[in-house]
Amino acid sequence: MKFKILTLLALLAMVLGMAACGGQAPPTEPAQLAATDLVQTFEQEVERLRKELNIPGISVAVLQRQEVVFARGFGYADVENEIPATENTPYYIASCTKPFAAAVIMQLVEAGQLDLDAAMADILNDAAFPFPTGTILGYASLCERIMELSKDTSGPYAPYRFLFEDYRCDTERTTVRHHLTHTSQGVPGEVYQYNGFLYGLLSWVVEAASEKRFADLLVENITAPLEMTSTIPSSSDGGRQQVLAELAKPYRIDGAGKAVLSEFTQDLNAGAGMVSTVLDLAKFDAAMDRNLIVSQESKEAMFTPTLSNGGQPLPYGMGWFVQEHEGVQLIWHYGQQTTYSSLILKVPEEELTLLLLCLLYTSDAADELR
Repeated sequence: MKFKILTLLALLAMVLGMAACGGQAPPTEPAQLAATDLVQTFEQEVERLRKELNIPGISVAVLQRQEVVFARGFGYADVENEIPATENTPYYIASCTKPFAAAVIMQLVEAGQLDLDAAMADILNDAAFPFPTGTILGYASLCERIMELSKDTSGPYAPYRFLFEDYRCDTERTTVRHHLTHTSQGVPGEVYQYNGFLYGLLSWVVEAASEKRFADLLVENITAPLEMTSTIPSSSDGGRQQVLAELAKPYRIDGAGKAVLSEFTQDLNAGAGMVSTVLDLAKFDAAMDRNLIVSQESKEAMFTPTLSNGGQPLPYGMGWFVQEHEGVQLIWHYGQQTTYSSLILKVPEEELTLLLLCLLYTSDAADELR
């Protein structure tokens, strides 16, 4: 799927390259027709992939030079009632919440309220962590619980042991930076291992450093100033009922092979939980590129591959994947949670961004904890 998306982005880049005049004479009529044909080809390819991958609904936006140049929906936001997906359809964005959390964290660093190299144990000594089995007070107690879960091979958390395994919070000094870069498992800073659960602990870091709720900081510092009016931190906050009413409806496939309405909700943490649209994500993307959310220095740090303890580049920066494909740098993030999927894919040297939000059919309504 990733390479198919790259093909789509390359195709649209051709369209934009043909359509851009850059101060030159207007394009000839054949060139205009060719550009129109390419846009239509792009749309046809998106629709073909949607059907091939059995995606009920998908919304797409593309930015060039911080401006939206393409935005539309394909398929349905509500299959049962045949309500089309559009560029204004809200979806859960799952792990694409992580770049927002990273931006909030870097704002606190810039304000002198947080040190990325501070130990998690020092910051979260008085934090209260809600668990299904009851609230856990303090990082030390949380660490003890994680150690127990990492050894559980038959209990209800056994399928999720990978989230707790080799987190050496009892013997190693784990820092904010380690969590932000997914290098907190094993010897901290040694290897990259994506872990949404451990990243989610950064919510409490933000709240301890700022003495404000993580959701409130998202609104105050990002979504409200950028007028992201179709974005809410999470459905559990109860705000913006109109956004929730327009939310793309989750579906699962029942035993008879029929798509039936499912249920999904996700409480907000630093790793997941936001609801947004491709046009609102476009506002965030453009603001990042214009250094309106964090400074150029902070952004460059976020967009730079993490180096392991041994100096080896890893595939993740701070809140973003940072990789190359055929010599082209890609800054990106994905999200997938039960019936929702998301992608932010940036090509800095082309000043291009592709935004995708999707519904997915699932036969298992369980939260995948990604």
